[in-house]
Amino acid sequence: MAASRAAGAAGGGRRPPVPAGRAVVAAALAAFGWLAALGQTDLLIAGAPPGDPLLQPYFPSRHGPRHNHRYVRDCQPLKYGNVTHETWPSDNRTGGPVATTRTFVSYIPPEGKDHKVVYGHFTFVRNPLRTFSVLEPGGVGGCQAQRRAPVEETAKLGKCLVAQNGGYFDMGTGECLGNVVSDGKLVKNSGGLQNAQFGIRKDGTMVFGYLSEEDVLDQANPFVQLVSGVVWLLRDGEVYVSQSQMAECGEIQTTGTFDKFINVISARTAVGHDRQGQLVLVHVDGQTESRGVNLWEMAEFLKHQGIVNAINLDGGGSATLVLNGTLATHVQGCTSNHAAPVSVISTIMCIHEPACEPADCSGHGNCVEGECHCTEDFWRGPACDILDCGPSNCSLHALTMTDFFVINSLECPMGWYGPNCQKRCACEHMCPCDRETGNCNVTYELLKPPPVTMLLMWILLLSDRKTWIFMTSVLALLLVISTMGNVGLFLKARSERRHESGNYLYHPLREMNGKASHTSTSAACETEDTQDQSQALL
Repeated sequence: MAASRAAGAAGGGRRPPVPAGRAVVAAALAAFGWLAALGQTDLLIAGAPPGDPLLQPYFPSRHGPRHNHRYVRDCQPLKYGNVTHETWPSDNRTGGPVATTRTFVSYIPPEGKDHKVVYGHFTFVRNPLRTFSVLEPGGVGGCQAQRRAPVEETAKLGKCLVAQNGGYFDMGTGECLGNVVSDGKLVKNSGGLQNAQFGIRKDGTMVFGYLSEEDVLDQANPFVQLVSGVVWLLRDGEVYVSQSQMAECGEIQTTGTFDKFINVISARTAVGHDRQGQLVLVHVDGQTESRGVNLWEMAEFLKHQGIVNAINLDGGGSATLVLNGTLATHVQGCTSNHAAPVSVISTIMCIHEPACEPADCSGHGNCVEGECHCTEDFWRGPACDILDCGPSNCSLHALTMTDFFVINSLECPMGWYGPNCQKRCACEHMCPCDRETGNCNVTYELLKPPPVTMLLMWILLLSDRKTWIFMTSVLALLLVISTMGNVGLFLKARSERRHESGNYLYHPLREMNGKASHTSTSAACETEDTQDQSQALL
């Protein structure tokens, strides 16, 4: 399975000795966690219903602070300068499981008399650029339709191996709150709302923190995934809750609500990363005002687990984790007939099999574990979109076997050069260039073998013994036929010349001084004969 589950404390740290009574409680909670992960949970816990106002940081006011990005930048600690977010290169390893989900049971705080037992899940994600997506509720168009849907439903549509609730939403209208970018598509622009953000850019860089609207809309290295949370828990390995409270709560009338949101214990979810560049999804089970953690405890816990940057996501009744299509958490609240309600929420964080770019491999291949395997002849490249015919590749600049039976070699035609002959020469006066390098200082031979000769040479070189004998016999037969034809034409022409020569007589020239070699009578006769022949010829 791409997503595996292993019990134990996340991060592999050593635990303090556990008293016997508390060990029983921890074991019971761990067993409950495994039952929940297997979808066998029938236990119901009374409490606040999903969408608890205590887990709405600005309720009943409008979501988000009213100040701009410059305020956040100017009020942050000086050591961060003008940078209001942190970046980290994501893990791009391939092979092995896409994600590993671990169930943990831990004491918070780890030492002291007042610690409490909490349990939850860590999901470590490899190569998040290709295996992580922010999905709209109920599929594409969910935010525009102000739709809410259970995590299981959206996860099934997105073929998610692991799915966890994501950003905040309006409990009344269902509106997606904050920024949302899903698989490269800008779904929701908050207009520069200064809440903690998490996103992945096109080059695989993970971004945590506060962003201006220009940052969100940047096209030089655009976001392919982006979601808004509330409260930046960890910044560069340090707890950042106090600074986040100043950055994200700028009005007196919401201060009390925001304080309660931070300090109340409840179920919590977060997203962060470790120092290996793995994306980490965090779910802590709880019930508002009864069990779970507050955001201070959440930040400290994540810090001790080696998380570098992390932001808080929607929690409380919305906190949901689905593993391989099965609900792995129980839902807060129940009705009088003990039927557990289903949480309908907004965006989700989806872990899936690696995606190919493009998903259909340009129509010339199959996507296998995130890589395009080209299936059609002559198509190459990561996206199967490069036409490469090898020796017969003309790149639209030469001839193939179908063009007058001319065989094209790897050498480019005059005027073109480079791989696959796709670059045009840039020499002055339309001069040719070197067919490999494009260098203009080159000369060409004017005489080349005729195409028919090249064809015969290739046939002889590439043929086997039987084909060679056959072709030789055919050529010999053609040579004999040609010879016989030429001999016949020669004999026919000679015969015609002999027949035509009988119509002419040879007459010696007379001397110019009047002396004749014959008598005058003979000369007269010859003269008449000559005139008669001349008339006959005329």
